[in-house]
Amino acid sequence: MTITGITGFLGAHVCSLFLKDGSYKVRGTVRDPNNEKKIGPVKAAFGADLFGQLELAKADLLNAESIREAIRGSQYVVHTASPFPAKNPKDENELIKPAVEGTMAVMRAAKEFGVKRVVITSSIAAIYPQKPENSKEAYTEKDWADLTVASAYEKSKAMAEKAAWDFVAALPENERFEVVTINPSMIMGPALIMGDFTSGIMAKKIMDAAFPGMPKIYMSVVDVRNVAEAHVRALKMPEAAGERFILTS
Repeated sequence: MTITGITGFLGAHVCSLFLKDGSYKVRGTVRDPNNEKKIGPVKAAFGADLFGQLELAKADLLNAESIREAIRGSQYVVHTASPFPAKNPKDENELIKPAVEGTMAVMRAAKEFGVKRVVITSSIAAIYPQKPENSKEAYTEKDWADLTVASAYEKSKAMAEKAAWDFVAALPENERFEVVTINPSMIMGPALIMGDFTSGIMAKKIMDAAFPGMPKIYMSVVDVRNVAEAHVRALKMPEAAGERFILTS
């Protein structure tokens, strides 16, 4: 199986769980397998035994051929890689392009190599953004973000996920493979690999009183370890096929 983005906050947890599960031969994608500054912390986090079972593959979201080669020979794919910056970029395509193109590269490679199931890390950002007049008390897996009011990140997650579902739906029935999406809220919890990640930056700024003021708001959160476990179950459980799963407290 192939797991994309294993040096990420969530990707590291997902990869670690699959390695501990022991049911799969795991290949994880990184931008540069020879970059010891990036790979060293992964070794330390996983431990020598688990890391020794991991195959590393070089891949970039904007390089479809690299993703294709990373997926070649795999029966399953877990796609966690997607840009998630701490603030919106000036050009929304800095987020949308790698999110959508990376996901589509995964889907095309999955079709080409006969992958059985793809699990995609989406977000509640692909579900809830709505105009005020259309907002409601509760949202379900049937809801989709309104792109006319969504932020760049919200657009990137909604457009990437929708593209994946549309791709498999357009295939002839005998060529379709199974897709599952995981839609977590703000992911918090312990990091396996030290370094900056967006939800951690937000928590740190709150604790450091870095914001000039805090409005009385709340946000849904979910533990990173629960999200990682959901990815394992999404791959293993037959009845998960074709479903979207909202994860939140």
